Amino acid sequence: MGKVRKVKRHEKFNYSKDRKKNRKKSKEVPAIKCEEIKKAWDVTKSVKKNLEDMGIAADSNKAVKMPRSKPLKMGTLDVEMEVDLQKTPIKKFVMNELEERSKIPGKKKMSMSDEDAGFCVYMMDTYVDNYKAMARDDRNYYQETPKQIQRKINRFKSIPEMYKIYAEAREGQSSMDS
Repeated sequence: MGKVRKVKRHEKFNYSKDRKKNRKKSKEVPAIKCEEIKKAWDVTKSVKKNLEDMGIAADSNKAVKMPRSKPLKMGTLDVEMEVDLQKTPIKKFVMNELEERSKIPGKKKMSMSDEDAGFCVYMMDTYVDNYKAMARDDRNYYQETPKQIQRKINRFKSIPEMYKIYAEAREGQSSMDS
Protein backbone atom coordinates (compact mmCIF):
# COMPACT_ATOMS: atom_id res chain seq x y z
CA MET A 1 0.00 0.00 0.00
CA GLY A 2 1.34 3.42 -0.95
CA LYS A 3 2.12 6.27 1.36
CA VAL A 4 -0.11 9.25 1.90
CA ARG A 5 0.59 11.95 -0.67
CA LYS A 6 1.48 14.61 1.90
CA VAL A 7 4.04 12.38 3.63
CA LYS A 8 5.68 11.28 0.39
CA ARG A 9 6.00 14.84 -0.88
CA HIS A 10 8.33 15.83 1.98
CA GLU A 11 10.75 12.93 1.61
CA LYS A 12 14.20 13.77 0.35
CA PHE A 13 15.93 11.72 -2.31
CA ASN A 14 18.56 9.47 -0.80
CA TYR A 15 21.70 9.95 -2.88
CA SER A 16 23.70 7.39 -0.90
CA LYS A 17 21.46 4.48 -2.03
CA ASP A 18 21.95 2.94 -5.44
CA ARG A 19 18.47 1.62 -6.19
CA LYS A 20 19.51 -0.04 -9.45
CA LYS A 21 22.34 -1.90 -7.70
CA ASN A 22 20.03 -3.02 -4.87
CA ARG A 23 17.46 -4.34 -7.35
CA LYS A 24 20.12 -6.34 -9.21
CA LYS A 25 21.39 -7.72 -5.93
CA SER A 26 17.91 -8.90 -4.92
CA LYS A 27 17.52 -10.72 -8.26
CA GLU A 28 20.83 -12.61 -7.90
CA VAL A 29 20.94 -16.31 -7.08
CA PRO A 30 21.35 -16.69 -3.32
CA ALA A 31 24.67 -17.90 -1.95
CA ILE A 32 24.25 -21.61 -1.22
CA LYS A 33 26.43 -22.89 1.60
CA CYS A 34 25.40 -26.55 1.39
CA GLU A 35 27.75 -28.29 -1.07
CA GLU A 36 25.24 -31.02 -1.99
CA ILE A 37 22.57 -28.53 -3.01
CA LYS A 38 25.07 -26.19 -4.66
CA LYS A 39 26.35 -29.01 -6.87
CA ALA A 40 22.84 -29.91 -8.10
CA TRP A 41 21.51 -26.34 -8.48
CA ASP A 42 20.30 -25.33 -11.95
CA VAL A 43 20.49 -21.56 -12.52
CA THR A 44 17.90 -21.67 -15.32
CA LYS A 45 15.16 -23.06 -13.01
CA SER A 46 13.25 -21.34 -10.24
CA VAL A 47 13.98 -21.96 -6.57
CA LYS A 48 10.78 -23.97 -6.13
CA LYS A 49 11.48 -26.16 -9.17
CA ASN A 50 15.11 -26.73 -8.14
CA LEU A 51 14.12 -27.85 -4.66
CA GLU A 52 11.31 -30.02 -6.04
CA ASP A 53 13.78 -31.79 -8.35
CA MET A 54 16.03 -32.52 -5.38
CA GLY A 55 13.15 -33.84 -3.28
CA ILE A 56 13.29 -30.96 -0.80
CA ALA A 57 10.17 -29.07 0.22
CA ALA A 58 10.12 -25.35 -0.53
CA ASP A 59 7.11 -24.86 1.76
CA SER A 60 6.80 -27.32 4.62
CA ASN A 61 3.15 -26.41 5.22
CA LYS A 62 2.22 -27.54 1.73
CA ALA A 63 4.50 -30.59 1.76
CA VAL A 64 3.04 -32.14 4.92
CA LYS A 65 -0.69 -31.60 5.17
CA MET A 66 -2.06 -31.68 8.68
CA PRO A 67 -5.53 -33.13 9.26
CA ARG A 68 -8.17 -30.69 10.44
CA SER A 69 -8.78 -30.63 14.16
CA LYS A 70 -12.56 -30.47 13.63
CA PRO A 71 -14.61 -32.32 11.04
CA LEU A 72 -16.08 -30.18 8.27
CA LYS A 73 -19.68 -31.16 9.01
CA MET A 74 -21.37 -32.81 11.95
CA GLY A 75 -21.28 -36.58 11.62
CA THR A 76 -18.48 -36.74 9.04
CA LEU A 77 -15.15 -38.29 9.95
CA ASP A 78 -11.74 -36.89 9.15
CA VAL A 79 -10.50 -38.17 5.83
CA GLU A 80 -7.22 -40.04 6.16
CA MET A 81 -4.10 -38.35 4.88
CA GLU A 82 -3.23 -39.17 1.30
CA VAL A 83 0.46 -39.25 0.57
CA ASP A 84 1.46 -38.34 -2.96
CA LEU A 85 4.02 -40.99 -3.90
CA GLN A 86 4.02 -40.14 -7.60
CA LYS A 87 6.40 -37.20 -7.19
CA THR A 88 9.83 -38.76 -6.98
CA PRO A 89 12.86 -36.52 -6.97
CA ILE A 90 14.86 -36.39 -10.19
CA LYS A 91 18.13 -35.74 -8.37
CA LYS A 92 18.02 -38.48 -5.70
CA PHE A 93 21.74 -38.21 -5.02
CA VAL A 94 21.17 -34.90 -3.21
CA MET A 95 18.81 -36.51 -0.69
CA ASN A 96 21.13 -39.47 -0.23
CA GLU A 97 24.15 -37.22 0.40
CA LEU A 98 22.19 -35.05 2.84
CA GLU A 99 21.02 -38.14 4.75
CA GLU A 100 24.58 -39.51 4.93
CA ARG A 101 25.82 -36.15 6.18
CA SER A 102 23.12 -35.97 8.84
CA LYS A 103 24.13 -39.38 10.23
CA ILE A 104 27.62 -38.14 11.09
CA PRO A 105 27.58 -37.24 14.79
CA GLY A 106 28.49 -33.66 15.61
CA LYS A 107 31.28 -32.80 17.97
CA LYS A 108 29.99 -31.20 21.14
CA LYS A 109 32.43 -28.60 22.29
CA MET A 110 32.07 -27.63 25.90
CA SER A 111 33.44 -24.29 26.91
CA MET A 112 33.39 -21.90 29.84
CA SER A 113 34.27 -18.25 30.05
CA ASP A 114 37.63 -17.30 31.51
CA GLU A 115 35.86 -15.39 34.26
CA ASP A 116 33.86 -18.46 35.35
CA ALA A 117 36.95 -20.68 35.12
CA GLY A 118 38.88 -18.24 37.33
CA PHE A 119 36.01 -18.23 39.81
CA CYS A 120 36.03 -22.05 39.95
CA VAL A 121 39.82 -22.20 40.38
CA TYR A 122 39.72 -19.66 43.21
CA MET A 123 36.89 -21.45 45.00
CA MET A 124 38.49 -24.89 44.64
CA ASP A 125 41.85 -23.57 45.89
CA THR A 126 40.30 -21.80 48.84
CA TYR A 127 37.51 -24.12 49.99
CA VAL A 128 38.22 -27.47 48.21
CA ASP A 129 34.65 -28.87 48.32
CA ASN A 130 32.88 -26.81 50.99
CA TYR A 131 30.14 -25.34 48.78
CA LYS A 132 28.30 -23.59 51.63
CA ALA A 133 31.44 -21.59 52.43
CA MET A 134 31.88 -20.84 48.74
CA ALA A 135 28.37 -19.37 48.64
CA ARG A 136 29.26 -17.04 51.53
CA ASP A 137 32.54 -15.86 49.95
CA ASP A 138 32.89 -12.19 48.94
CA ARG A 139 33.89 -13.16 45.39
CA ASN A 140 30.48 -14.78 44.84
CA TYR A 141 29.25 -11.59 43.13
CA TYR A 142 26.21 -13.19 41.54
CA GLN A 143 25.07 -14.65 44.90
CA GLU A 144 24.95 -18.19 43.58
CA THR A 145 23.64 -20.90 45.86
CA PRO A 146 25.88 -23.80 46.95
CA LYS A 147 24.13 -26.06 44.42
CA GLN A 148 24.74 -23.60 41.57
CA ILE A 149 28.41 -23.30 42.51
CA GLN A 150 28.70 -27.09 42.68
CA ARG A 151 27.21 -27.42 39.17
CA LYS A 152 29.59 -24.75 37.85
CA ILE A 153 32.62 -26.51 39.35
CA ASN A 154 31.46 -29.90 38.02
CA ARG A 155 31.11 -28.33 34.56
CA PHE A 156 34.63 -26.92 34.92
CA LYS A 157 35.91 -30.40 35.83
CA SER A 158 34.12 -31.95 32.84
CA ILE A 159 36.00 -29.73 30.36
CA PRO A 160 39.27 -31.62 29.90
CA GLU A 161 41.25 -28.76 28.31
CA MET A 162 40.60 -26.38 31.21
CA TYR A 163 40.73 -28.85 34.10
CA LYS A 164 43.95 -30.43 32.81
CA ILE A 165 45.76 -27.09 33.04
CA TYR A 166 44.42 -26.57 36.57
CA ALA A 167 45.42 -30.09 37.70
CA GLU A 168 48.94 -29.75 36.27
CA ALA A 169 49.39 -26.40 38.01
CA ARG A 170 48.27 -27.91 41.34
CA GLU A 171 50.65 -30.89 40.93
CA GLY A 172 53.55 -28.53 40.24
CA GLN A 173 52.62 -26.43 43.24
CA SER A 174 52.28 -29.44 45.58
CA SER A 175 55.69 -30.83 44.51
CA MET A 176 57.28 -27.43 45.20
CA ASP A 177 55.71 -27.25 48.68
CA SER A 178 57.11 -30.62 49.83
